[in-house]
Amino acid sequence: MAGQPSKVLLRRHLMNGDMEEHRLPTRIMAEKSSMGRPGSAVPNGQASTKPAEPALDLRNPMRLGCIKFKASWVVDPESIGYYRWLFIIFWAILYNVLMIPARTVFRELSEPDYMTAFIVCDYVADFIYFLDIFVEMYCGYLGEERVLVREPRKLMKHWWHTKKGKLDVFALIPTDFAFLATGFAVPYPFIRINRILKYGRITQFARRTEGKVRAADIFRLCVLLLQWIILMHFFACLYYFISEEVGLNSDGWVYPGEASWRKANPGETNDDDSLFRKYTWSFFFSMHTLTMIGITKQPENEWQFLFMTANLVASVMLFSQILGNVSRTIINLNIHENEFRAKMDGVKRYMAMRNIGAELQQRIINYYEYQWTNGQTIDEREAVACLPDKLQAEIAMKVHLETLKHVRIFQGVEAGLLADLVLKLKLQVFSPGDYICRKGDIGKELYIVKRGCLEVVSDAGDFVFATIGEGSVFGEISILNIVGIKSGNRRTANVRSIGYSDLFCLSKEDLWDALREYPEGKNKMLELGKQLLIKDNLLDTEAADREAQRHTQFLDKLEHVESGVDELQTRLARLIAERASSNLKLQRRLDQLDKLEQLHRQQLAELQKSRNEPEKSSEPSARTA
Repeated sequence: MAGQPSKVLLRRHLMNGDMEEHRLPTRIMAEKSSMGRPGSAVPNGQASTKPAEPALDLRNPMRLGCIKFKASWVVDPESIGYYRWLFIIFWAILYNVLMIPARTVFRELSEPDYMTAFIVCDYVADFIYFLDIFVEMYCGYLGEERVLVREPRKLMKHWWHTKKGKLDVFALIPTDFAFLATGFAVPYPFIRINRILKYGRITQFARRTEGKVRAADIFRLCVLLLQWIILMHFFACLYYFISEEVGLNSDGWVYPGEASWRKANPGETNDDDSLFRKYTWSFFFSMHTLTMIGITKQPENEWQFLFMTANLVASVMLFSQILGNVSRTIINLNIHENEFRAKMDGVKRYMAMRNIGAELQQRIINYYEYQWTNGQTIDEREAVACLPDKLQAEIAMKVHLETLKHVRIFQGVEAGLLADLVLKLKLQVFSPGDYICRKGDIGKELYIVKRGCLEVVSDAGDFVFATIGEGSVFGEISILNIVGIKSGNRRTANVRSIGYSDLFCLSKEDLWDALREYPEGKNKMLELGKQLLIKDNLLDTEAADREAQRHTQFLDKLEHVESGVDELQTRLARLIAERASSNLKLQRRLDQLDKLEQLHRQQLAELQKSRNEPEKSSEPSARTA
């Protein structure tokens, strides 16, 4: 019984749900090893003669029996492969949802001409269901540490404890064997009714697809329409089943009821009706009763009353869902247009109140129409403001990085600097005839042409020197503050927009704010800017050299001042340390004096007490005498 306590502890440890058994507490292993050694202490104080037991064979969390489970086998629920599998299982479930009720009710679908094809489809769907169990069983999930769990035992335990896991198993129970007991008393397809239990996976596929499509509102309406069709299909099959149970053509409610085509051909019987006619009439009746359009024939027995009651409840729920989705979709489709029109109306009222000229008013209205036509009514920064900074940076790099790499001064700089700069790019729209910059203006922005065409014109604007197209960059040198530029950081040309032009703008303040964190990138950009200016003969080298010399002298003085400040700080720190040391010594001396004073007071008190005692003892003796 030497090893019994460790076994109890191990059993309790495993029953607590810890699936990582390889991390067994050290105390259990120590107890196991100590109890297994001969002569070691035992609870009763006697030495054990039992030979040493082997170490515990703990299960590897990545091993299932004799199979070594690989982490790469785990299905990532966010991967494109899992989404494609959802697409496959969607069609298998939809087949069962539509065909099981139809084949149960309409006997024509059980004829030998269809039976072989349906049996093949049934077992193909069952095989897909079978594979889906393993896909879901080993589908990863986020654990407590928000990391994808990949241990197979944890995955199996998590899958089985979910509602989806139990439905997956119940949907694949081989109820087909019940046909051996029931025979033709129960329609064979009806025995497979448990296959419909996986209907929830259709909703899962729809939600994943909704996140991938652009027109999410239209897709929701399509999903709602599919659900409506499935519901009408189910009630159509139920209507025909009740009609057969009550008796076809027995009254005006059951199939074919008061159909005009039956009255026009009194010689025809129900056996002469084709499958298509039976289903279309049943589907029409189901839609007619679900939508509550027109007057339906009143039911005449309890079966018909139950059908109409269920139909009414389903129609109320369906219409409430349809109205909610349609109203929400219409609002979402028009929300941006309504906001845009409200802004435009506000601008119109302001222009009318301030008596703005008709020509300028028309230009402003044309600008708004251009924004609406090109889908630029959404503020890009506001649209992504809810995302983390990391995701915003990735989106900006996807959109603007290639454009920013075309700028000559940014070629070869650090990727981190480019990532910071793309977040600072701002979109500006210029109307036809607007000047982006004029000759002599101080350069404060860099411009990148995203869309449109610009022209470099004379001061009077009547002569065009050059044309600037999409992807072109200008104004990059003026924002670097390079000393010695002959133009003095001023614009050297007039740039005008020919039509509507979209330009990305990077301001000088934003650039230098980013360069503070990247000194190497700053030096490289300044060097590239100087080379470009020298190449175009726009740099005064003497002025640049004088400024470089002045800057060097300034740095030397700054270094001298910094060294002086460091020396003063060192002296100040030394003085503070000396003062602290003297204060400590003085405090200790004062403490000693306090102790001496207390000691002297105690001695005086004792001396006074010793003098008073003889006097008290002499008083009684004097009284006695």
